[in-house]
Amino acid sequence: MPRIDHLVVGAADLDAGIEWVRARVGVAPVPGGSHAGFGTRNALLGLGPDQYLEVLALDPGQDAPLGPLAASLGEPVLQTVCVRLDRIDDGVAMSRVRPDGVRLEWVLRFTDTPLFFIDWRDSQHPSTSLPDGGRITSVTVTTPDVAAFDGVEGVVVREGDWRVEASVNGVPLA
Repeated sequence: MPRIDHLVVGAADLDAGIEWVRARVGVAPVPGGSHAGFGTRNALLGLGPDQYLEVLALDPGQDAPLGPLAASLGEPVLQTVCVRLDRIDDGVAMSRVRPDGVRLEWVLRFTDTPLFFIDWRDSQHPSTSLPDGGRITSVTVTTPDVAAFDGVEGVVVREGDWRVEASVNGVPLA
């Protein structure tokens, strides 16, 4: 069954994104690693079993072409959600090495909106090794593609221009 895998806070600067999350949730995300060839890196915060929050930021150590999501990074803001699927056979394979040396591999399927889907394959879900920042208490997505959220648990979906609203422990990520 499709379900929210993680929330994505986008920021041009990783430290600014980490502080933005810490100021709202009370716990700072920890460095996750770089996405080689994509020009980004991240920091992560656990949000319970099989869910987390990702701060996605530009990686000054990479000279890579940026995709549409990365190219739009600026001041920290909740940008999107990622929905976990059990199997994706038509996606983009990605990987990164965590700071502890563990290699994670996954497949992403992108959409015409900022929404994307993930299949963790045989990798351990990142939430198992992260500090606990609480729980997702609400997610509302406004999207021109309402059908993309068919069957996704715990999401209120509205039709319109792309926007994500979410709260962690009842605190809005705004």
